[in-house]
Amino acid sequence: MSRLPDRSLLTRCEIFVYFGVYIAYIVVGLYKIYGLRDHIVEEAKFQFPEGWSFYPFSQRRRDDSNDELENFGDFIAVFWPFYVLHAAVQGLIRWKCAHLQCLGFAGVCGLALVVNLDWTSVVLLGTLIGSYYLISLTTSKRMVWLLSASWILCINVIQKNAWWTDRVGYSEYVLVIVTMSWSVLRGCSFSLSKMGAKKAEEHLDRYNLIQYLGYAMYFPTLTYGPIISYQRFAARRQDEAQDWLAFAGGILRSVIWWLLMQCALHYFYIHYMSRDVRMVELMDSVFWQHSAGYFMGQFFFLYYVVTYGLGIAFALQDGIAAPSRPRCIGRIHFYSDMWKYFDEGLYEFLFQHIYAEMCGKRSSPAVKFGATALTFAFVFVWHGCYTYVLIWSILNFLCLAAEKLFKMWTSSPEYQLWTHRHLGEVGAQRLYAVLATQLFIPAAFSNVYFIGGQEIGDFLMRGAYLSGVGNYMALCFCSYCFFQCSELLLTKSDARSKTKTI
Repeated sequence: MSRLPDRSLLTRCEIFVYFGVYIAYIVVGLYKIYGLRDHIVEEAKFQFPEGWSFYPFSQRRRDDSNDELENFGDFIAVFWPFYVLHAAVQGLIRWKCAHLQCLGFAGVCGLALVVNLDWTSVVLLGTLIGSYYLISLTTSKRMVWLLSASWILCINVIQKNAWWTDRVGYSEYVLVIVTMSWSVLRGCSFSLSKMGAKKAEEHLDRYNLIQYLGYAMYFPTLTYGPIISYQRFAARRQDEAQDWLAFAGGILRSVIWWLLMQCALHYFYIHYMSRDVRMVELMDSVFWQHSAGYFMGQFFFLYYVVTYGLGIAFALQDGIAAPSRPRCIGRIHFYSDMWKYFDEGLYEFLFQHIYAEMCGKRSSPAVKFGATALTFAFVFVWHGCYTYVLIWSILNFLCLAAEKLFKMWTSSPEYQLWTHRHLGEVGAQRLYAVLATQLFIPAAFSNVYFIGGQEIGDFLMRGAYLSGVGNYMALCFCSYCFFQCSELLLTKSDARSKTKTI
């Protein structure tokens, strides 16, 4: 039993309490972060840049502490003409000669890289992309993973190469490292899919060099994602008419979220708080410090709404069935759903090419846990071999393993019979939510390690578990309300989806 069977079984008063606590905690927590704005500006270890030049933002300084967001802004400032060129070229090709679509993809991307990057960067990216096509001519999946391990090692070595970093500059250094990391996944997806097609004795027409270059050099998702599997790319609908209105709406959505986030960063210095624990300590109590972790997650989510949303809008316009946009973390109460719905493309890659290769539905729990552990080992290595990434990966694995055991236990006939007999249908769901909250809390705080690093992660985790029984009970109550709100929203969403299907 994991879903509330009938939302109407809860009283309106109970539902009001759940959403009231959820909204009140978010609003008050955000207000307390807002109240620290001037103190953070004064105490920050470096000076924030001037805000936008028009009132009221001209009176404020803007939080530029998030390197990923700043790098994305720099990337768009340089490469925006190539987004426009890509849309124009694809519009013409889809209208006149759709069979040249992949050549258009590769041509625009190649032009963008050659015009803007140092020759060493172009050679690196070209070598990586070419190596996966050559390895796809073999039939050995082990060779694909050996090649991937080599490139990941190469990326880690390049990151520490001062000569190359000084030569190309910081912005290009970041661009190339990130692009290479995504390209490793794309190369794996193509090579492993092609090998699977060979094994199934399928036609290999869609695995030729032109198709591969179009996939590997698809400019809108080249650097800022999301990862699109080769199966999705190869199944694109290139003969369908383009929906320019929906395309403009998708771009506008990313632009609006980016503008809202930039406006917020003039008043809420949450990115800097993730880098300086002293600022989080300034909040009234440990209880409200938890809200800082929540908003770190929300701003992290908004960043991917913007970056992934841009790539997804272009992909849909080009007839590619792109992964869904990230789901708001405020609507996710099981950590398995975080992996499934926050970055759907990465989840598909990990599940299809790593997890499912080692186990199936009928595999024993031990085999499944082993497959999960190896999957997160890859996640750790691919994201970079840093201590905070290791901690985040281990916590992810432990939380998912605990969640799996929890769901196995609560779905057992003995548990369901006992809870329904003694507590009733709704009482059993409340107990389920209380127990599941104990998984929700560490899973939520584990993300802070990835977003802000080890120092802030350790600080908030200590605050959650080592600040007294009263604090933990208050945290559990709020988390329980969050969990129930998410369950209610999910039940309503599922009911709406079923209605549409009918």
